Amino acid sequence: MAIQVFCNVCFCEPRKPTPRLGLTSCVHVICEPCLQKGKEDECLICRTPCRTLFLSKQTDPDIQSLFMGIDTLCKKYSKEITQISEFQEKHRKHLLAYHRQKMAKLEESLKKVTQQIHQKQCMKPPEQTAQLPFSSTNRN
Repeated sequence: MAIQVFCNVCFCEPRKPTPRLGLTSCVHVICEPCLQKGKEDECLICRTPCRTLFLSKQTDPDIQSLFMGIDTLCKKYSKEITQISEFQEKHRKHLLAYHRQKMAKLEESLKKVTQQIHQKQCMKPPEQTAQLPFSSTNRN
């Protein structure tokens, strides 16, 4: 259910034939006859400098959403949020798979290098221990 739209000055509601309603940049809704009574580029409600956009079927969807019912907005944005969430989850999983594959390759390389080091150590002849010039048996 859409919200009830009315002029914030005279409180007239849209009906046919209806004066056009404008949305000010300070977010007030004012009908065309009331806009003509006020100063150009100044809001009749809050007296701040503003611009006015007349509402129509061609109005930007983001502006139109200001006049949608909360239930409709929840359904609309819930679907969008679900799509975004699914995209991000798929993206994260793809990145995680890449890093897991990279880690597996690095672990395999580490295993091979460790084996090579171990083999080289086994092939070396045992080092002979050099006796020190003074041993524990030659003490006076």
